[in-house]
This record gives sequence, C-alpha cells and structure tokens, in this order.
Amino acid sequence: MNSEQGDLGKILSSAVFVFIATMVSSAAKLLERVVIGRLLTPGGYGEFSVALAVFTLGATLGAAGYTQGIPRFMARFDDLEDVRGAWLTGLLFTTGLSVLIAIVLILAAPIIVPQLFESNEATTLFVIFVIAIPVYVVYTIGVAAIRGQENTMYKVLTSNVFYPGFRLALVSVLLASGVGIVATGFSYLFTLSITVVLTYALLNRLFPIRGAFRLHTREMTTFSAPLIVSTIVGTLLTRTDTLMLGYFRSSAEVGIYNAAYPLAGVLTIAGGAVGYMYLPVASRLDSDSHNSVEHVYEITTKWVFVLLVPLFVTLLVFPDRIISIVFGSQYAAGGSALAIVAIGFFTNAAVGRNKETLSALGETSVILVSNAVAFVVNVLLNLFLIPRYGFMGAAVASAGSYILLNATVYVFLRYRFGITPFTRRSRRAFIAIPVVLVPLGFGVRQLVPVTLPMIMLFTVSFALLAVVIALAVRSLEPDDILLVELVENHTNMRLGFIRKYIPEQ
Repeated sequence: MNSEQGDLGKILSSAVFVFIATMVSSAAKLLERVVIGRLLTPGGYGEFSVALAVFTLGATLGAAGYTQGIPRFMARFDDLEDVRGAWLTGLLFTTGLSVLIAIVLILAAPIIVPQLFESNEATTLFVIFVIAIPVYVVYTIGVAAIRGQENTMYKVLTSNVFYPGFRLALVSVLLASGVGIVATGFSYLFTLSITVVLTYALLNRLFPIRGAFRLHTREMTTFSAPLIVSTIVGTLLTRTDTLMLGYFRSSAEVGIYNAAYPLAGVLTIAGGAVGYMYLPVASRLDSDSHNSVEHVYEITTKWVFVLLVPLFVTLLVFPDRIISIVFGSQYAAGGSALAIVAIGFFTNAAVGRNKETLSALGETSVILVSNAVAFVVNVLLNLFLIPRYGFMGAAVASAGSYILLNATVYVFLRYRFGITPFTRRSRRAFIAIPVVLVPLGFGVRQLVPVTLPMIMLFTVSFALLAVVIALAVRSLEPDDILLVELVENHTNMRLGFIRKYIPEQ
C-alpha cells in the first residue's frame, strides 16, 4: 500500500470511529434542543436560540481562526518545543481576546437585550452565556491541540461524549425542576468549566503541556489572520438568520425556525466526521503533491454524498412530519423551512470538504473572500425576506447563501488548482442517485405511515438503494477497496458482491 492509500485509509478508519461518536453527540445535541423546545414555549426556545447565537459568534471571534491554525502547524512540527509553542501561541492570544469580548458584551447588555429579547429573564440569560465565551474558547483550543496530535479518542471523549452528554443531563434536570430559561445558560457554563479540566488533562497525556516552548506568533498569526474574519463570517452565515429574526419578528418565530435548523443540520454529520482527520492529513499531503490532496478529496466526497442522499430525501419528503414528531405539533409550521434549509446543507455533501482543502493548500484568504461574499448576500436576503415572510424568508436566505458559498469555493479549486471532487466514474453516482431517489421518495410518500420507526425504515431502505445504484452505474474506483476492507474488518463480513464492482489499479 502506498503512502497516499495509507493516508486515505487513516481518514476512513478515523472517520468510522468519529462518525459513530458524532452520531452520539449530535443526537445528544438534538435531544437537548428537543428537551428545551418541549419544556419551554416556542418563545422561550427562541430566546435560548438567540442567546446561543450571541455566544457562538463571540466564541468564534475569540478563537480568532486558531482552531484551524493549531492543528495545521502542530501536524508539521517534530520538535516538542515547537509543538508546545504552537498550542501556547493560540491559547495566549485567544484567551485574552475572548475575555475582552465578554467584557464588551456585558457592558453593552442594556443596549443589546431589549433589541433581541422579550422576557424578563433575558438579561440574566444573556450575561451567563457571555461569561461562558472565554471558557468555551479555552476548551476549543485544547481540542484543536488534540486534533493536531491526530488523536481521535481524546477528541471524541471530550467533544462528542462528555460535553454534550453532561450538558443534556444537566439542562434536562434543571428545566424539569422548574428553574426556567436561565437553566439553559447555566448548563452551558457549568459543563464547559468541567470539560476544560478534562480536555487539558487528556492533552497533557499526549505531550507535557508544561515545559520549554517556542512561540510561533508571526507565522501562525499570518495564517490565522484571514481566518479571524472568515470564521466569524462563516459563523454569521449560520446565526444571522436567528439574530435578525429576533430583531424583526417574535421570539416564537425564532423558536419555530430553530426547530427546523438543527434537524437539517444532521446532513453535516458525515462530512464533519471525515473532516476531523482530513485537514491535518491533507496538509501533510500538500507538501508532496496537489494531486494527492485531490485524490483524497475525490474519494471522501463521493462516499459522504452516497451516505447523505437518502437522509436528504427523507428531510425533503417528510419535513412537516419529522418536525412534528421530534419537537411537537406547535412547531409543525417549520416543516417547509426544514426542507429549504436542508437543500442548502446538502450542497456541502455535493462538494465535500472544500474549505478544508483550501486551508490545506494555504489559500485561507480565498476562504475569507468566499465567506464574506456569501455573508453579504445572506444579510441582504434576510433584510428583504424576513420582514415580509418571517422564518420562511430566513430559510431561503440561509439555503441560498450556502449554495453560493459552496459554488464559489468549487469554482476556485477547479480553475486555480484543477481540483474537483468529481471523477469520470463518480459523476455517475452524483447524477444517478438523486435522479432516482428524489422522485421515488415523493412517489411513495403517501404510503409511509406517520411514525418515527417507519420514517427511519424509509431512510435505511433508500440508503441501501443508493449503494445499489452506485454499484449499478459502476462508479467505484480502485481505492474504494479501502472502504470495503474497513467495513469487512469491523463487521467480519466478506463483501465479495461489492468487490467485483471495484476495478483493479
């Protein structure tokens, strides 16, 4: 096996483990939203969503792009002083910045809160979430360092198991005890404080965090500076709709929209699992050849796409049923918004880890420009659509912005580096699977009972059909044998019927 196949195998092996863990954490996060949405009114859930949006934006700005810079530089250093210095450079800079952001937001609370919130408890909720910002930033820097050491187990333990799991348990107990909306903010702050201790205890097992270090302020700042703006703009793409809904419309509309949004977000799970190992491995491959980066990009994108099409079709065909089953009938009006936002998220599956590929190639300024363009379009669409159409307008603006962003990055990779996620063979799957599954899904819609088990059975059946279509159109390539071997090793099954469709080198 050559080194490129070995790196691809590493991504796939890690992705299987991270995928399972991400499924667990995503289920915990979604269940948390469901608990909050059901135990509070749509208006209360909407106010939680606005506070969470402020928290996320503040934390993203406080991280200053170092969550991508740290793993990239740590993966390229061999000397322990350099490795420790890369982590410490990010920690020192982001801690100071995030504390400053929290102070500014607390001082501005008398101005911000009346514009975005309606309840009497809003100020307390806002302040608690703001205090949690620097704690979260310190936590994410620790996770970035673990990622830079290419350690999957510790990342999963902190980010995918403990943090969402403990937070879910705590918020459930507090809300069930009648604490009220403030319980959501306290759950985030308290859980983060404990998770920080756990994260750095695990990081210290990978390398001694105390000791001599060599800071890399100049080169890491040069790399991360464009990401400071691009990451905050990228986060604004996911939060602007919530904030503008809070400003222009009622908290209840914010709540209904934020029932649809996380459900559509399940389409990002598979890509996120692959992406965890993709950036450090692709960065290392870039030092050898752009062709190696392209090849890994092609293979991972194809299988993420095959995996996600059935889930996308399910969200597209049964949006109102799904949102009613999960959040309750009071949120059923968000069904159409769920279908629209799902279309935008699905474009990520179609073009794969495009922004991580740009980062691996050192083109962070392009990420900045593409995010900025999409953000401006998003704001303009929201300004026009939300006052007129409420959360439906926000859904259209969000989906349109995602489509524009992914199209922009695709075009740049295609014409600047000649890199695309498509090959002659994989194009067959990218075309045939949705062409067959989307009409078929709408055709059998009325035959599927409105129950969660039956909708899940529908998704699994379409997933198997997607694999059959991929085989039938002969979209498999030689390196797909790695995925087959991975499944065989984990299940003790022999997939001979698939092997015969894989061409030799």
